Amino acid sequence: MKFGYAPTQSRATFDAMRRQAERAEGAGFDTLWAHEHHSQKMMYPDPLMALAVLAPVTTRIRLGTNMLLLPLHHPLRVAQAGAMVDVLSGGRLVLGVAAGYAPVDLAAFGVEPGSRRRRMEESLTLIERVWEEEVVDFEGEHTRLEGFELFPRPAQRPRPPICMGALSDPAIRRAARFADGYVLSAGSTLEEAAERGAFYREVEKELGLDPRARLPLAINRVVHVVSSRREREEALPLFAGGFLSFYDRWGHDDIRHLGSEERAYEEAARSHFLFGEPSECLEQIERYREIGIGHIACLMSFAVRDVERIERSLDLFCERVLPHASRS
Repeated sequence: MKFGYAPTQSRATFDAMRRQAERAEGAGFDTLWAHEHHSQKMMYPDPLMALAVLAPVTTRIRLGTNMLLLPLHHPLRVAQAGAMVDVLSGGRLVLGVAAGYAPVDLAAFGVEPGSRRRRMEESLTLIERVWEEEVVDFEGEHTRLEGFELFPRPAQRPRPPICMGALSDPAIRRAARFADGYVLSAGSTLEEAAERGAFYREVEKELGLDPRARLPLAINRVVHVVSSRREREEALPLFAGGFLSFYDRWGHDDIRHLGSEERAYEEAARSHFLFGEPSECLEQIERYREIGIGHIACLMSFAVRDVERIERSLDLFCERVLPHASRS
């Protein structure tokens, strides 16, 4: 099992993000993840710029976008900026992309929801071509290139890996066709994750793809590690309440349809979190391993801005969870 970490991205300065990134790398995390939303002041709006900040303070850990909302961007800009981050980091970029779902994000950039599929497919085709080919001619609905030469080129060959987030069956099928890996949403319950992961593997098989040559199946999870039952009881309303509230306001399909029983804080933690004392978290990780998850992206600051609390949890995870979970 591999683990990623999403450092705090809700402060007006980048000090906490840098500090937590260094801690995560030293502890043995596999990837640092930077996110993208454009409301609620919880995430920096430009994940590639955030990764450019983290490149010089790290040396080994991979740097990933989780997720860059691709229809909101010109794909050539993404290809250029992504290549620069890959060079700056010595070949550590993982480009994670998604279509976006929050109406506020789409409206802010004038993107019609119905155009997202076409934009995603055209954009991914263009990015892969300009990363892999020396000279590119390209004619698309939104972009035209004649004899285009990307500079600088990515450090990784033939290109940096690409992963995709998806909820619906058509989007999951698109992830298998156009990307190297699939990242399940934090909104997926454990049961939904098992179903979606199994469907993704079926599509890989249909397409003749070898899972061993691709990125491990990944999932985003809200993670909070505590040292006592009392601390767990205190933290649960903060994390579960924030999780439900933020996703409701963004209009996430997995969350807005939940009933009252599924919104109970304990049920939200069971279905969507790694939450509790270290031994509990290790038991919960085993459930994800059993359904084929190979990478857990730890969202320790999702909807929570208390940096001191987050960093206590990070220290506990590094000292009492990660060494055991990553070896097994």
